[in-house]
Amino acid sequence: MSSLHRAALLIGGATSLLAATPLAAQKKEAPEFTRQGIIVPNFEFPAGQDRKIGRRAGDAVRDRVEGLVNDREAQVLSGGEMRFRLEQGGFDPDAPLDAGALRTMVKYLRADEVITGDAWRDAAGTHLRARLVLARDRNLRQLLPVVVAPELDRAAEQLAREVTAARAQLAPQRRCENALREGKGSRAIAEARAGIAAYPRSTLARTCLMWALDRTGAPAASQLEVAREILAIDSSFTHALEGAAIALARLDRPAEAAGYWLRLAATDTNDLELLGRVITAIAEIGQSPRAVPLALPAIAKYPSNVELRRLAWRVTWESRNWKEAVRIGDLLFGTPEHPGDPEVLADPGFHRRLASAYKANGQPLQAVEAAARGVMRFPDDAMLYALYTQFVRAEADSALPRGLALFPKSAELYALRAQDLRARGRTAEALEATRQAVGLDSTFAQGELAIAQGEFELGRPGSALAALHRGLARGGDTATIAQFALGKGNALYRAANGTRAKRDYELALRFVALADSVRSSGQAKFLLGAVALGTAQATLTEAANVANAGGPASKVQGCTLAREGAGWLPVARSALEAGAAVAPDVVGQMAGPVGQLEEVAGRQSQVLCSPA
Repeated sequence: MSSLHRAALLIGGATSLLAATPLAAQKKEAPEFTRQGIIVPNFEFPAGQDRKIGRRAGDAVRDRVEGLVNDREAQVLSGGEMRFRLEQGGFDPDAPLDAGALRTMVKYLRADEVITGDAWRDAAGTHLRARLVLARDRNLRQLLPVVVAPELDRAAEQLAREVTAARAQLAPQRRCENALREGKGSRAIAEARAGIAAYPRSTLARTCLMWALDRTGAPAASQLEVAREILAIDSSFTHALEGAAIALARLDRPAEAAGYWLRLAATDTNDLELLGRVITAIAEIGQSPRAVPLALPAIAKYPSNVELRRLAWRVTWESRNWKEAVRIGDLLFGTPEHPGDPEVLADPGFHRRLASAYKANGQPLQAVEAAARGVMRFPDDAMLYALYTQFVRAEADSALPRGLALFPKSAELYALRAQDLRARGRTAEALEATRQAVGLDSTFAQGELAIAQGEFELGRPGSALAALHRGLARGGDTATIAQFALGKGNALYRAANGTRAKRDYELALRFVALADSVRSSGQAKFLLGAVALGTAQATLTEAANVANAGGPASKVQGCTLAREGAGWLPVARSALEAGAAVAPDVVGQMAGPVGQLEEVAGRQSQVLCSPA
């Protein structure tokens, strides 16, 4: 049978004991307050002591308090009745009641006051340490001075007098609380001070004074003063700890306030409501790091408590404890064993903060993932999408360097880095990255094409052409290489038409000729004919210019150029005819210049190449 069940049996039918009032008393003037019921259970005792000392101490104190109180104001449940009820409930009459059984007895007996205590003996005599507790709030208590006497009876007498003295504050204290309920703050303060005057060591009347000062808007310093007076008497008095913390926060002394909140939490580590209230209060005053040591063990002990997880997430995030913040943030999504937190998950701000926590914790991939998950849940949230975009861009900047540090032999990563650098206009660096990729993987066919592009952009077309030939030798895609070479040849041809320089036409011709040799087409033939025609014309023009310079050497050089120019004309005629379908009108227009240049070439050769 549980102690609570036994307590329920124990108090069966006992509720009438404290409610009974002599008929004669009803004819007298009604008292200010209803008669208070007082319970004095067995005292606690330390291990190694005579186990009957607790019952004897409770009996002795009970009897003496009963003899001292005004029976019109209070009634004490007798020792015999207490023992009878304990035995009827199946309790050991020598053992103290546990907290649950005591609360049950108090509830069913409608007691108002409880005197609990400890008893032990040593060489100095019998020691009794007790407290007067108001049943309606177990945190409203009055510590009594420890008494020591050679005999238990004498110690009980001293303690009973202390109880009687302490009870002198109760009537003013009740008047103070009544005044507060009626909104009469000034009267409440006066009654509380009267209670303190009646019992200078008062914690109960001082508590009401502290509350009254708060209600009337008194300075926080005065509330703090009263709270500290209470704590000087009872260092773990919960209402005073909370009052001091609140007053210090109002005085803008958050670090000190957090200290009092932590002391309050330590008074009952099993009270989850208190724990949550303390963590919240500490966070509200900007002291979240002080709450982390409370929150982390709490969620480990109570993993299914969603409210605690939510608070732990808040204080770790506000403390910039990123490692724990991301761990707890993920827990809020739920696990197979424990539910998620719908309230938090419905807040887009949570997803933004979680993504930011991952980023700050050095987990950029998880940051992008968390932001993306948030965007999926809240597609209309611009701030969340902006954060996602920011993280994606940042990851693009850091992913490749990080990947190359992890995989320094990866040709694919070097190729990606080259693409990224090229997109940023850093052509020389992109070319070097491409060379590294090709060096690591010679089968990387597109690598030589990328090298050719880089060399061309850097103004080194000869090196670009060499890269194309290497690409062909390594089995590169002929169609792609031909298209690339044809495009570059066309660009060089247009440039040569501007300079009319023989070397510029020749460079264009090398690219076009490569394209035609790799993958011949009507377009390649047409362009080859046009470039060959331009090369022939520029060569014959240069031959004439050299010849005009005069001298035997110039004649020899001019002859060579004239024959070279003449040699390009059949190439031009043949290629243009092969590509005539691409641009028949243009080819028809070029037929005349080809014939004219053939005549020019014949004359030059006759003049420059004949013996002197």
